[in-house]
Amino acid sequence: DDAAQQKLEQRFAQEIEVIKRDDRLELIAKDIVYHFPRRGYLGKGLVISVDKFTAVTMFDKVQALWKQEVKALVGRIAATKNDIERVRLKRILDWMRKVEMAVVVREVASEEEKFAKRNLDIKPHRVRMNKLDKHGHDIEGNFKGAEHPLQLVFVGGMWLTGFDAPAVSTL
Repeated sequence: DDAAQQKLEQRFAQEIEVIKRDDRLELIAKDIVYHFPRRGYLGKGLVISVDKFTAVTMFDKVQALWKQEVKALVGRIAATKNDIERVRLKRILDWMRKVEMAVVVREVASEEEKFAKRNLDIKPHRVRMNKLDKHGHDIEGNFKGAEHPLQLVFVGGMWLTGFDAPAVSTL
């Protein structure tokens, strides 16, 4: 009931704020950028966030760090004299350049305003969520397709239950 819901929200309000702290999210984003392209099996992944605002924040952080990592890899490849290391780094770089990412969150009324109040932009994500590709497939179909470059999706509630995607290897 409403009273129980309010009691739960009050009890966990501080913990949620700790979970969503910017410095913590930055560390997690750095870990994702380092770990995701270096896993043994490069299946698809879901980044599960506590809410839709955190999902968008994580997407933004990972995107920025991903670009930095691509630049750093280019420099490391150019600087290394070790042929084996160069091949290994080039494989990671090539894979990272192909990866597409997206946010999938439930749509709510006046969401653009709600996101803007948190200095976040939901518009490009909503366009991506509602877009069909040239084959008529939606974002879910793209993500479930093992060969599609949509490799990493940031979710905040959606796709957590009853979502079957055999290509997903990392949560």
